[in-house]
Amino acid sequence: MLQRFNLLMIATCGGLAVASCGSPMSESTALTTTLRIMETSDVHGQLLSYDYFAKAPKHGQGLAATAALIAQARTEQPLNILVENGDLIQGSALADYAVADFPVAQQTHPIIAMLNALEYDVANLGNHEFNFGLEYLAQTYRDANFPVLSSNVRSTAATPVALTERLTDIAWLERSVAHPQQPNQSIPLRIAVVGVLPPQIMQWDHHHLHDKIAVDDMLSAATAAVQRAQQQGADLIVLAAHTGMPQDTSKPEDDEQTGWLLAGIKGVDALLLGHQHKVFPGTDVYDLLPEVDTERGTVRGVPTVQPGVYGSHLGVIDLQLQYQDGAWQVREHKVATRAVIETTAAVPELEALVAPAHEATLAFMERPIGRTQQPLSYQTARWQASGAVQFVQRAQLWQAQQLLAAAGLEPLPVLSAAAPFDAAFSADDSATAVAAGTVTRGALGDLYRYPNTLDVVKVTGAQLKAWLEQSAKGFVQHEQGTDDCWAVVNPNFPHYNFDSILGLNYHIDIRLPEGERVQALTYQGQPVTDAQAFYVATNNYRANGGGDFPGLDGSQTVLRGADTLGDILLRYMDALPEKTYEEKLEKHWQVIGCGGRI
Repeated sequence: MLQRFNLLMIATCGGLAVASCGSPMSESTALTTTLRIMETSDVHGQLLSYDYFAKAPKHGQGLAATAALIAQARTEQPLNILVENGDLIQGSALADYAVADFPVAQQTHPIIAMLNALEYDVANLGNHEFNFGLEYLAQTYRDANFPVLSSNVRSTAATPVALTERLTDIAWLERSVAHPQQPNQSIPLRIAVVGVLPPQIMQWDHHHLHDKIAVDDMLSAATAAVQRAQQQGADLIVLAAHTGMPQDTSKPEDDEQTGWLLAGIKGVDALLLGHQHKVFPGTDVYDLLPEVDTERGTVRGVPTVQPGVYGSHLGVIDLQLQYQDGAWQVREHKVATRAVIETTAAVPELEALVAPAHEATLAFMERPIGRTQQPLSYQTARWQASGAVQFVQRAQLWQAQQLLAAAGLEPLPVLSAAAPFDAAFSADDSATAVAAGTVTRGALGDLYRYPNTLDVVKVTGAQLKAWLEQSAKGFVQHEQGTDDCWAVVNPNFPHYNFDSILGLNYHIDIRLPEGERVQALTYQGQPVTDAQAFYVATNNYRANGGGDFPGLDGSQTVLRGADTLGDILLRYMDALPEKTYEEKLEKHWQVIGCGGRI
């Protein structure tokens, strides 16, 4: 076990020995102190400041570097708690290695080993914790030296016992503050941490979770947990919510991005957000929402923080507390995010701790798995057809056709929808690119970094057009047209929501308003009619409503695959003649209104 990085220790009732706990103060005496709440969220397995796909160091990320900020913050304010707020164990090459090769049933997961070394006080679960099934989740957190929290996930008879025993709906953190009049005595401070995650996991990971757990909506579950915490004597309540808030809108209601609604729960003293990978305070995407103060970091008056992604920031909320008449009250607050910058040095002990996993990941990424005759790039995938996107689409088609044949469903045209996960917003941005030649496991993993599975949905022509119109929101309107296609890419529209559909031909006319942009939609040279039926191979996130695509809510799904799309890409490559991808790029869609196309 590494030593804790803060040198000052606060006596803790129920954990560390103290001279005395619970001694009352005189009624007239007021004590003030500051509690520091620190948050990480959406680390996504990024333990080191290293890019396994670029094979080079990458500054500004990595939990081992965030740890230096944690150490400094603890030294500044020894009365503190450290909270991890979800999406921890998925999303990096190291996390992929751990799922594929690491003996998690016998050894402590390297990500959990780092959290143990950093002495986290509690970890709230996020949606991506469920991507690999409940057994893996239980094994991963088995050796955690901290409570594992979720207030809106409920076990059923089918939930693994190890997971049921590990989860708690309220995490209790006991602290104490030195008595100002009697140095050998202390005043207890009882902190309750409540945690929630998006209930949409039951759709996104249906194949893992159906009938095995139950998930309540975030607002009702958090409200109930806060009330229980109050009844059980909490002095302070921290709500760790793996959710964000609606962006670029004045409408705060949303059942996935529920942070604004959660801030209205009476009794919450601090709100920790995540899920959206935003930095708050700091971003302007919430400025249209009522009662959001981006400068002070408050939502509806509640101090609120969100610390970005990949360990890029440490969220810090300082609560100035006053103890008087036998009770603690919050008098003032200060909210900030601290960035990992180029000069932020990672903690050497933590780098050494995960060195074996790092070396194993490097070897894992270099395994050759086939060849491609064409370069596969996402660089310009936001405004023209992409070879990398089509490789994924063809792999999906290959698997979907096998599943459909085995299921004996009625014959219909089969299409394939996919998005460029790591594209570019400008000509200067980097993007995933695989050169022609040998393809390694790391290169293939770079094309598809999410642990989605394959779903096949049955939709109509009208639904297909609505699907593409949603993707067409990835452009800003330019009524006169422009030569520069980069200039019309909407930077606020995520790459992973910009679907194209292989098997259809169509135009996106950016001179037209949203909802009217998809033109000349054809299948095999014939116009697509509203009532025409199709199968579409897509990922389970999209099929179950991810991205708010109209007409997709899970009820259209006719087949669900059990394998991740990363594994499907591997098997597709392996099944090709001589393991070589030879397909040419199909320019089946184009943007009208940029690049001289009018």
